[in-house]
Amino acid sequence: MKYQHKGNFEKAIEELKKDCNNAVAQVYDSFNNQEGKLSQVIFTLKNNYAKKESISDGSSNILNNFVANYNATILNKLYENGATLVATTNLDEFGLGGTGTFSNHGIIYNPLNKDYYVGGSSSGAAATFSSNIGFAIGSDTGDSVRLPASNIGKVGFKPSYGAVSRFGLFSYASSMDTVAWFNHSVNDCIIIAQTLFGIDKYDLTSCNVDINDIQMKKPKTVAYLDCSHLLEDYIDQKYQALLKKLSEQNIEVIKITPNEELLNLIKIVYEIISFSEASSNLSNLTGIPFGAREEGKNWEDILLNTRSKNLGEMVKWRLILGSFYLENENQQKYFVKAQKVRRLISNWFNEIYDKYDFLIFPSSPRVAPKVDNSNKTKDYKYMDYILTSSNLVGNPSIGLKLGEYENMPFNISLETKIYNDKNLLSFALYMESILGENND
Repeated sequence: MKYQHKGNFEKAIEELKKDCNNAVAQVYDSFNNQEGKLSQVIFTLKNNYAKKESISDGSSNILNNFVANYNATILNKLYENGATLVATTNLDEFGLGGTGTFSNHGIIYNPLNKDYYVGGSSSGAAATFSSNIGFAIGSDTGDSVRLPASNIGKVGFKPSYGAVSRFGLFSYASSMDTVAWFNHSVNDCIIIAQTLFGIDKYDLTSCNVDINDIQMKKPKTVAYLDCSHLLEDYIDQKYQALLKKLSEQNIEVIKITPNEELLNLIKIVYEIISFSEASSNLSNLTGIPFGAREEGKNWEDILLNTRSKNLGEMVKWRLILGSFYLENENQQKYFVKAQKVRRLISNWFNEIYDKYDFLIFPSSPRVAPKVDNSNKTKDYKYMDYILTSSNLVGNPSIGLKLGEYENMPFNISLETKIYNDKNLLSFALYMESILGENND
């Protein structure tokens, strides 16, 4: 396997320096001459990873001068394999947000049409992912790579939880945070996975997941969510056409009737758990150990002044709620109950993954939302956050372009059981060939 879409370093620099979409944190002009399987491949890095050469601010004022004294594990692996970092990209502050509207650097719009959002929190990575970039590293705690990937019509991959080291990724929700990335093809996605997968002594959640010798594999059984009533018509038409095409390939296509009562709980379960974990993980941002400090009469004043001035409204809101869920009298009522429902959600999906080669469903019920939200025609219920289920379960998930509507793209998602990344990517190669380059 050879990398197909390497990008162009000089053109990427020129393009990124002209960015007027609040997407670029810093541009780099040093080419990596290290030989390896990613030689001459150009990439961008979401600015919530530690790196020694420049500021890693997580798009937050509280870290506006923070430079780490080490590199994230994935960054070292990419450098060692010859990849060249051309830019860091902005994000919803600390990854807490899903629209691209909560960076301290300004709103990030969809590069295909500024009337639409690009989605987040890996909004800067998505907004700058042109043909001059070989791949873009983001992070995915809820759907923060796969949803913007759908909104720009690119491959978006979230590996199994633990398959890739999170050492050096700023923590948001530790039980769901996942290194994830954008690619132009499944082939290139596989090569990045083979570069980044593996145990890391600095991340005790990391584990060995087989990712070698991947070949295109035709599935025998494909399960699909019966969710047409929650989709825009133009999405459903492409969805049904794909299901018909799979049947014509002599693949058994099995309808899964959703447990709507359970799936409609995905959002609230995600919010309770992720906000709670964020309130713990970001508790060190006080202005005392590090970060921008606002002075006060004592440490309590310093903490209050620092957080009040330097954290954005979205982060404050989530941290306040997270602290509320973790208060002694609330833990059983909210946090523990959410964990129990998380287990029910996990069991429901795993029963499907155990029976069939993979599960498919549209990555979103519509194309990217318009800034004025005028292209929302119904209550999409669980389909608005269906991608978040794989963060709760921990299983791998990949999005491929399914089609377009009014020149705006949308994806189909493929999912398998946790640690079945090799099979998922093998099936994704086949699905990519079925969908075709133009997704007709």
